[in-house]
Amino acid sequence: MRIGAIASAFNLRLAPHLWSGAPAFAAGLHLAASQSAGFILEYSLGHNPMLHDLIEERFPVVGGFVEIPDRPGLGITVREDFLAQYGRHA
Repeated sequence: MRIGAIASAFNLRLAPHLWSGAPAFAAGLHLAASQSAGFILEYSLGHNPMLHDLIEERFPVVGGFVEIPDRPGLGITVREDFLAQYGRHA
């Protein structure tokens, strides 16, 4: 939020780099959408199980724009079967 405010104050554009798993991507997507300086963000359409398989939903790109989930919270549902298969038990 602070970086977005600074970018806006200096009439700069905000371009988040969201190379992570689905929860961090969803949070970053919501953050980017909330910023007046928001301009562009990176989104991998390549193979990334932590982004594309970890959650039930998809982040569809329509007309060059990523659709922002409008469900409660981050708008994602973590797949329990994915966690069971790849999670570590202490």
